[in-house]
Amino acid sequence: MLNQSESLYLKPGEMFYADSPMVVHTVLGSCVSITMFVRRLGIGMMSHCMLPSSTESVKRGEDIMRYVDCATLYMNKVILEAGADKRETEVKLFGGSNMFTGMNEEAGVGHRNVEAALAIIKKLGYTITSSDTGGQYTRKLYFSLDTGTVYLRKISRIQGM
Repeated sequence: MLNQSESLYLKPGEMFYADSPMVVHTVLGSCVSITMFVRRLGIGMMSHCMLPSSTESVKRGEDIMRYVDCATLYMNKVILEAGADKRETEVKLFGGSNMFTGMNEEAGVGHRNVEAALAIIKKLGYTITSSDTGGQYTRKLYFSLDTGTVYLRKISRIQGM
């Protein structure tokens, strides 16, 4: 199935929305990716967020879609404007690895990204239908926008880090 679809690579700080079948893929370390899919409407979105909060960055005019809080709020807006109901929206969360040996996992940006995502998803009233977070893995994700399925491949963290 993946070979027959159009494919797009999502870079850090990017987000993608589609209303046609295709596959969006990315690679995550400490970053997190949130997917939203509405089967009835045939729409889906995927983000690749690098940091948990945009509080200081918005003041500096930085690209705010790299932040979990802004990206998730924007995804919510787009999905609802398309006619979706939160109860039918499949929300999935991936990533947030602790990529550095010797660092306390809870102090790392990966853990903070996951915590920020969980908090805002809950605050917005969504239920997470699937997730794979934490650990010390690089994750390759493939999000099928015709089925809502996320294919995940875990890779050992890079040697020497």
